[in-house]
Amino acid sequence: MRLNVPVAMKAAGCRPGARLLVATSLALMLAGPAGASHAANHEAYQPGSFDDRVDLLVREGFERPAKARLGLDELQRETPASATSTRVLLQAAGSVEAENGNAVKAAALAEQLLSRSADEPGGRMVAASNLVRAIAAETAGQLDVAAALAQSALPVFMAGCPGAPPPTGAAKASTPPADTACDYRSAWRTLRVLERRANSLGVTVTATGHAQAGLALAEWAGDPYRQVLSLSALAYAAKRRDEPDLARQLMSQARRLALRSPDLALQAYLTNSEALVAGGTSDPKAALRWLEEALLLAVRANAPRLEAQILSNLTDAYGRLGRPADALRAAERAMPIVREHHDLRAERVLINNAGTAKIGLGRINEGKQDLARVLELWQRSGETAGQAATLTEFGEALAAAGDARGALDLYHRERTLSTELMNANRAVALRELRSRNDADAHQRDIELLARDNQLKTEALANRDLTQRIWWLLAAVMALAIALVVLLYLRVRETHKRLALNHDQLRVQSERDPLTNLANRRHFQDVMAQQAHEGVDGGFEGALLLVDIDHFKHINDAHGHGAGDQVLIEVARRLNEAVRRDDLIVRWGGEEFLILAPRAAPEQAEQIAERVLRSLGQTPVLVGGAALRVTASIGYARFPLPPYNTGVAWEQAINLADMALYTAKNQGRNRAFGITSTTAATRTALREVEADFDRAWHEGRVTLVQSVGPEPLGTLRAA
Repeated sequence: MRLNVPVAMKAAGCRPGARLLVATSLALMLAGPAGASHAANHEAYQPGSFDDRVDLLVREGFERPAKARLGLDELQRETPASATSTRVLLQAAGSVEAENGNAVKAAALAEQLLSRSADEPGGRMVAASNLVRAIAAETAGQLDVAAALAQSALPVFMAGCPGAPPPTGAAKASTPPADTACDYRSAWRTLRVLERRANSLGVTVTATGHAQAGLALAEWAGDPYRQVLSLSALAYAAKRRDEPDLARQLMSQARRLALRSPDLALQAYLTNSEALVAGGTSDPKAALRWLEEALLLAVRANAPRLEAQILSNLTDAYGRLGRPADALRAAERAMPIVREHHDLRAERVLINNAGTAKIGLGRINEGKQDLARVLELWQRSGETAGQAATLTEFGEALAAAGDARGALDLYHRERTLSTELMNANRAVALRELRSRNDADAHQRDIELLARDNQLKTEALANRDLTQRIWWLLAAVMALAIALVVLLYLRVRETHKRLALNHDQLRVQSERDPLTNLANRRHFQDVMAQQAHEGVDGGFEGALLLVDIDHFKHINDAHGHGAGDQVLIEVARRLNEAVRRDDLIVRWGGEEFLILAPRAAPEQAEQIAERVLRSLGQTPVLVGGAALRVTASIGYARFPLPPYNTGVAWEQAINLADMALYTAKNQGRNRAFGITSTTAATRTALREVEADFDRAWHEGRVTLVQSVGPEPLGTLRAA
């Protein structure tokens, strides 16, 4: 797990093994949250001005809060008192305390701002108070609270800024700020809070939009410092979207701006970002070189907190290179610094990386204690994607250390969280699509009503003008009636099209958009239909779970675009390998489910062998490279002989999943099928399911193994 400003959370639906990158407190140091109102022009960024001096002191407070406090006190003594200067200085002091985890002092300063809300009409005192509280919540890892506070403050800070939406509703009726110039520094800082929250939820489109809005503000103000930060965030987002050319272009722009500054801390920050954009998972050795260079710059800059954050990224780089001892030393070196500043977000990343390193060193119990602690911190922050990524990394570490049972438990917990994220993201997408359709329909209704009203007005005017000519009045009325009928017919046609769109949306919601296979929702509907038709004896038929081996390596080595092509080709081969009446479901990520409702026991084994041959015999061609793709399969034909005990379809899937995990644990590229069991009741079957590996070795369940084709030779890129 890495710690860096460009943030990308694991999105819903990603498979285990994806690395999690978490928002860093470094953005707080580099952001500068204060900033008074400025003249609304491109000369707003004025080095040496009151606003800029406050900004620099807040950035100083990230590493040296005591020095920043003294500087703010001195600036207060020499600045003439006014509502604006008071707000700026209180907000700056509160931000310094919030960034260093002094929640009580930050809350007191936020309360002072709130108590002075009458001194400055327009809500800027209240907005400043909310921003201080948002930074404190962010430092404590409560990103949902921070985002809610930031969202309430953003419209006030954006007043007078380029791209600010016009006020509506209550905001429109309220008194405008006395100074309506753009407070771009505070607006930019508020956007950073919202960007990190969106990333924590895996909503990368929203996060990118906030980063682009921040860049627009920095460019408008001519602030090179914030331009560097926004460009770096956008570059990493482009890297995550498999747009390397755009990522390099953005980093090049950031580098040109940073080279004009003598600030070694900024150079260290940018070098750390380049480690992620240019190196990343595809070249861990290159990433390690970038990070070591960034660490030297941070030491030269006398920035221990920045040094701790780079050390956190180094723990991840050492872990990728199989150097757990170095990873643990780096984490232990960084931990006292982040704890001194009460940075819970950075601390949980270090606990995560230290725990996986301890497992790699054979200290499994200590590693599991760290796992429990970091999961507790994730749960407090409400970041489901962070929990899923932590479960993935610790599961991989336990599997490598030989703790198969512990790895299996984390695997299932991660799968549950990933399913929740996938369902949540799909629900958001459906809501947005329905909202757009409803908005379009509403707009069309408004236009039709406006046209109808216009026609009626014209008809009344014509009636007044043609009272002496009755036949002309009749003609006008006839025309009006014809137009009304036409409008009515158009409204009916519009509603028909909307109904058709809703039907199409329902069908699309049951198909996987990438592979065009059925998805979980469709499968659950099929099972619900069987239950409705009165199938009381439990699930009957063959179930096969197919999981692509080492799929994460394909994504890491060739990019997510290549991974998508592999998934499409696997789906095509599965369709060729099964029977016409069988149902293939994309179960999640690189996992597929095959339902053969009328398959005989021996046919389930035949289907599994055909799938192994279909996937493993012929490599998949992706961008000039021939990739050998194999799969692990777990299957069974229900009810299980000899007692033919009825089971629910959910339990049938769990039993097939146990067989799948056995196939993975026995070397992958093979299928394990459950042929019989001594369990005569559903309770006995649940006992087998609870400890499948033990039941297998004790003979309570019988498995049959089919091994996939061996590689024909070394495959090389074309």
